[in-house]
Amino acid sequence: MVTTNYLLQVDWENDGNYTGTYDDVSSETFNVQFRRGRDYASQVSGNSTAGKLTAYLNNEAEGGSFPYTFPFEFALREGGKYSPSNAASVLAGNLEVGRPVRFGTAKTGEFPYEFPMDFSKLPVPEWTGRLQSLVPEPSSTGLNRVVLTAVGPLGYINDLIPISEMQSDIRTDEAIGVILDDAGWGATERELAVGQTTMNRWWTDSVDTITALRIVEETENGFVKETATGAIAFESRNTRLSEPYITSQALFSDSGVGGEFPYTFPFVFTANSYMQLEQTDPLETVINRFDATFRSYLVTGQPDLWTYPETGVDSPQLAAGERRSFIAEYPNNSSDPEAIGVDAWLSPVSGVDIIANSAANGAGIDASSSMVIQQNPRANQMLIIVENNYVNATTGKPSTVWLQTLKARGTPIKLKDNTLVTQSDSASVTKYGERKFTADTPFFPYLATAQSWCNYQIQMYSTPINVMTMTFNANSNQGNMNAAIDLDVSDRITLDATGNAELGVSGDFFIEEINHSITNGGQLHMVTWKLSPADSGYTQFWKLDTGALGSTTVPAY
Repeated sequence: MVTTNYLLQVDWENDGNYTGTYDDVSSETFNVQFRRGRDYASQVSGNSTAGKLTAYLNNEAEGGSFPYTFPFEFALREGGKYSPSNAASVLAGNLEVGRPVRFGTAKTGEFPYEFPMDFSKLPVPEWTGRLQSLVPEPSSTGLNRVVLTAVGPLGYINDLIPISEMQSDIRTDEAIGVILDDAGWGATERELAVGQTTMNRWWTDSVDTITALRIVEETENGFVKETATGAIAFESRNTRLSEPYITSQALFSDSGVGGEFPYTFPFVFTANSYMQLEQTDPLETVINRFDATFRSYLVTGQPDLWTYPETGVDSPQLAAGERRSFIAEYPNNSSDPEAIGVDAWLSPVSGVDIIANSAANGAGIDASSSMVIQQNPRANQMLIIVENNYVNATTGKPSTVWLQTLKARGTPIKLKDNTLVTQSDSASVTKYGERKFTADTPFFPYLATAQSWCNYQIQMYSTPINVMTMTFNANSNQGNMNAAIDLDVSDRITLDATGNAELGVSGDFFIEEINHSITNGGQLHMVTWKLSPADSGYTQFWKLDTGALGSTTVPAY
């Protein structure tokens, strides 16, 4: 049996490191499960998803027995240490949602038989995210436990609705950066490849973070993912055309003794082995019609885009020194049906866009020049902050004003007619029936780009492809353990299922999702990968002097 050491840490003090007295929770961890990657192993229909980690921790006072025959010895421990409502816990006040969580491994060929486990070797990061919940599970017959749940970076920022300014001539990776900036995700916590598509116009204003990222991801034909170190990464459609993605990192086979779990002693391995292999029904992978929408826009004039509805005695009142915020939105109920956004808002001008008066009926002194105005423009709205600094010339005292006029001007964007482009494979439709996929993105920059997107997809997916789910035991041999620790989402492997599996499948695949389960005190480490075929994705783009155009590759765009 090949084993390794595991390290689970929580930055309880949220100070940017994991060196606190109680940050290492490994010795109190029963088992851990975590996942990252796409929800489906397809480069066209698989979506970016938030990773998740679940761990079961010992929440028992010293004296509770570990539920295994192995005589593990626990360090001195108080009961209810991880119970959020326990005011007596040494972690009281720090058991908060959003605390950084990370899980790592360290290669070794020996099982750490002494408890707590020895983590003298620098761990290899496997999963990093943020604490989502701590749910105690008290028991009258067994150990009190707590379920620790953490989410990956995408899940952590997904509660936010990013709102951008209207953008023009922006690359897809730059748009990803704008979304992450608005979500407060640091520049050092992202890995963005240079996008291959430049969008003529782009904005986001009404969808959650993951949805906003997915729209840009689809426009590029790329992939947004979480890394083992907790970064958010973006792959362009060309990322997998270069190293390390063009070289297989491991071979998993069911041929000969190396492809089976070695039940007889002595163990002999000739290749990495898997325990279970599931093949998605190839017919379910067929897509023989692709639709996409191209939108063009008209930018005209600088009219009044928004006006505050209340006037006269009902107009907004600002006490002396008071600041009030207003949000101008466009489109609104007064807009043309074709209106979709604002190319550029004009900065509000005192006496024109904002008129203040010392009397509610507007018959007093014009105080507009005494208003301090700030604005924060976005694609479809502008935040206007007005501060009343008016001083009555007669009394010499700061005084109340009423905003008789409050409006926002800008350059509106109107939508021209949509153009639907489509590509289908008549032979495939005849054979399998029509199976359609429609792109959600409205941001293809040109009609030709939308058409190229459809053309490329139809060449990849109009015939059945092999989508696999492979499970292996990392403890069965050192090669398996190395693969479990070293390989990650997007890495390339070779899969041979021509032996005992009798699937007739042999070729290279990309890892699209990883799922790990570590149980039995670290003695059982099972890994499941969702795999997409490397010869049916974006590695099929033709490159100069590489591949046969129209045979093993197709035109890029």
